[in-house]
Amino acid sequence: MKNQPIPRLSLSEEVYQRLQQQIITLTLAPGQKLNDQELAEAFGVSRTPVREALKKLEEEGLVVAKRGSRTNVTRLDATQARQTFPIVATLHALAARLALPLLKAADIEQLRDIHQAFQEAIMQDDAEAALRLDDAFHGLFLTRSQNGQLSETLNRLTPLIRRLEYAQFSRHGHDSMADHEAILAACEKRDAEALVRTTEQNWNGLGRHLVAALEEEETSCDQS
Repeated sequence: MKNQPIPRLSLSEEVYQRLQQQIITLTLAPGQKLNDQELAEAFGVSRTPVREALKKLEEEGLVVAKRGSRTNVTRLDATQARQTFPIVATLHALAARLALPLLKAADIEQLRDIHQAFQEAIMQDDAEAALRLDDAFHGLFLTRSQNGQLSETLNRLTPLIRRLEYAQFSRHGHDSMADHEAILAACEKRDAEALVRTTEQNWNGLGRHLVAALEEEETSCDQS
């Protein structure tokens, strides 16, 4: 059978991915105004793919369009984060449960290698590398779970909380190391209940810390 050519990303998809990454990593700050003409010039494209990308980002809750064609990066929202983290925790725990019977020794070894690199990134205060490795760690369970709906849902929800992790990395970047160790231990013992429990603990514990820090900042801003 003749292979079909692999399509290149459309311009709007490429612009979308770049803007999403800049929003998640806080390169584009919460509340920052986005001008489609300026973005088009920066990316070397017309305004149409930029507008299409901004529309998709608006549907994801990462930007908000206001009257008069003003578009701003969505501000960090403690309420949204408080609602999102338990869902993310539950879905990652389900992925881990589904994946465990399918994990091979090589998978567990790969998880340990990722965790080692994750620890090194944490110690070097490299937020971007640490969070990329955290994605890889939990992403292996998603891949082995063989459940596309789980991956699709988490891909939609994760950007909403990932910005908060970047914003608070210096205060809470070390929180996940012990949880990852517990997750690895549960995998090695093939203990499904412990794996589910520690995975939920990892995400819910992080959520509580990050939401509390954001609420503290919001209170401070309201009083100033």
